[in-house]
Amino acid sequence: MKAEGQARRIGFVGAGAVGSGLALALHRLGYDVSAVASRTPASARALADGIEGCQAVASPQAVADVTDLVFVTTPDSAIASIAAGVRWREGQEVVHCCGASGRDILQAAAEQGAATGAFHPFQTFAGISGPEEAVERLKGVAFSLAADGDLAQFLAGFAEKLQGTTVAVTDEDRPLYHAAAILSCGYMVTLLQTALEALQAAGFSEEQAGQAVASLSKATLENVERLGVESSVTGPLVRGDVATVMQHMDALAGSSPEAAGLYSHLTLLSIPLACQLGLGTEGARSVLGKLAGLGSFQFRDNP
Repeated sequence: MKAEGQARRIGFVGAGAVGSGLALALHRLGYDVSAVASRTPASARALADGIEGCQAVASPQAVADVTDLVFVTTPDSAIASIAAGVRWREGQEVVHCCGASGRDILQAAAEQGAATGAFHPFQTFAGISGPEEAVERLKGVAFSLAADGDLAQFLAGFAEKLQGTTVAVTDEDRPLYHAAAILSCGYMVTLLQTALEALQAAGFSEEQAGQAVASLSKATLENVERLGVESSVTGPLVRGDVATVMQHMDALAGSSPEAAGLYSHLTLLSIPLACQLGLGTEGARSVLGKLAGLGSFQFRDNP
C-alpha cells in the first residue's frame, strides 16, 4: 500500500459519467490515473485519450494488474461480480461508488486481502455533456464514505481537494442515505412533474408551466441553501390558512386523484414543521380531520 496518496497508480473499471468525472478530477489534481476498462471499449479509449499516461485496457483484471487502487464505477448490479472475478493482490485497494450498498459487495476482494471502500457523491449526473461537466458536478458536494486507514484518509483528502466533504455512513445506513438522495433528486422531479400537470390543467401551456415551476423551484432551493429549511417554508399550511389547504385537496381530487394523494401525504409530513412555525393546534386538527376523511391514512399521534 502506498504511503502517499499521489504515489498510487489508480485505475477505473467503468467509464460512465461518474467514473469519467472522478478519473479526470484525480488526474487534474496530480494523481496517477493509469488504466481504464469499460464494457464499451470506445468509452474507455475516449477517457484514456483525455488523461496523459492513461491506457485503455481490455478487462477489469487488466486494470487491477497495473494499478494499486481500483475504482469500480460500473452499474451497481455488476460490482459484486467484478469484485469476485478479479485476482486481487494483498494490500491492493478497491472502491465502489454505489450509493445504496456498503463494502459487503466487495467482500470477494476483501477475502483476497484487498482494502475496500465505498465512496458515493451526493450528486446527480443526469444531462451532462461529458467528463468536463462531470468534474464540475463533483465540486463542493458531500461524499458518503466507508473505508479504513490509509484508504479512508486518501478518499477524504480527495473530496477535500474538490471543495467537498465526507460523511461516514455505515453499511446498515447506506440504503437510508441513498433514499435521501432519491428524494432530493429523482422524486423531486416527480413532484415537479405533478405541479406541471396541475398548472396545465389550470390553463397554462406546457412551456408556461415549465418556466413557472422552474423559476419558483430554483428560488426555493436558493433559499434553502442560503437561509436553511425553516426560513424557506411558505404556504397556507404554515400561515394557518386551513381553508385554502382544503380547497387545494378538493381541487386536486377533482383533477387527479394521484396528485391529491401526493399532496395529502406531503401535507401530513409538513404538519410538525408547520406547527413549529405558526400553525395552531386547532388548525392542525382540522387538517388531520380532512386527511382522515379521505380514508388514506392512519395517524399515530394527533397534535
